[in-house]
Amino acid sequence: MRENEALVSVIVPVYGTEAYLPACIDSICKQTYKNIQIILVDDNSPDKCPEICDSYAQQDSRIIVIHQENKGVSGARNTGLRHAKGDYLVFVDSDDELYSDAVELLLNDANTYNADVVSAVKKVVRDNSVLTCFRGNENVTVYRGEEALLLSLNGDKNTNSSCAKLFKTAFVNGCFFEEGKNINEDMFFVFQCYTKKPILVHRDIFVYKYNTRVDSNSRQVFSDKYFSMLYFCERKKEIIAEKFPEYIEQAYNMEVRTHLLFLQVLCRTNEKKYKNAYKESAKTVRKLYKYHRPINKHHKMLAWLAAHGMYPLYKFAVRLKYYR
Repeated sequence: MRENEALVSVIVPVYGTEAYLPACIDSICKQTYKNIQIILVDDNSPDKCPEICDSYAQQDSRIIVIHQENKGVSGARNTGLRHAKGDYLVFVDSDDELYSDAVELLLNDANTYNADVVSAVKKVVRDNSVLTCFRGNENVTVYRGEEALLLSLNGDKNTNSSCAKLFKTAFVNGCFFEEGKNINEDMFFVFQCYTKKPILVHRDIFVYKYNTRVDSNSRQVFSDKYFSMLYFCERKKEIIAEKFPEYIEQAYNMEVRTHLLFLQVLCRTNEKKYKNAYKESAKTVRKLYKYHRPINKHHKMLAWLAAHGMYPLYKFAVRLKYYR
């Protein structure tokens, strides 16, 4: 290891992932780039995760373990941020894995392009079956100034997560994950970073294995926590209105897209207490419909239905097909 090699802090929030955690930690320990600090934040996990973390720390001096009262994933990541010593940051969820050369590839691009943020691609896996049909071609795109912010507002899929990315620590300074919210919290963290006008490098290559689980947020029954989607949408719109008013129409497009996603999730419940929620979201879609730039055919159809008062029919059809 050369003395001038950058230190990379890898932050892992840990909670309830006993079956996945060893593979996650192994994937980090076996990185081809060795100068890393591994921060395992045990968020008062109720299973054997605390013991697993401590066991790995005894085997690898690069690992530090922090045991804390439960604060949620955002609180755990923030704890990791406060203990990070690295020049760069990488976030890994404790049920996922890094490709063995992930840190090396991301750091090489950071050095080559003097990047503040380097982004790559997740491979989505369920039960060892690959769900994504995307194949990395290693093409590199460099974004400067406000281009990254516009990517986020326009719904670029690579702006949705803090994982599969490398952040320059000095650049991220002042950005934290909002605690008490567990839906879209990492998307908002990335959005905050992009408001600082970074040099963003994106390479179309897999660096991250994203393991979807039956009990993941994407498959859970609808509950109040999904209102975080609308909360962060409003926060983003407020920031745009204050600091980047020239992009307010793009923010309206983002708002419509968020409410469409919210309406899709609402299909998982028939509870009457959420009736006003779908009415308000449909009202927002109707109000801002002219600003909508669909990201796919399904959203184009759903936006039209919501704007014309036909969301109940859409929900009935979806529930008939998927939630009987």
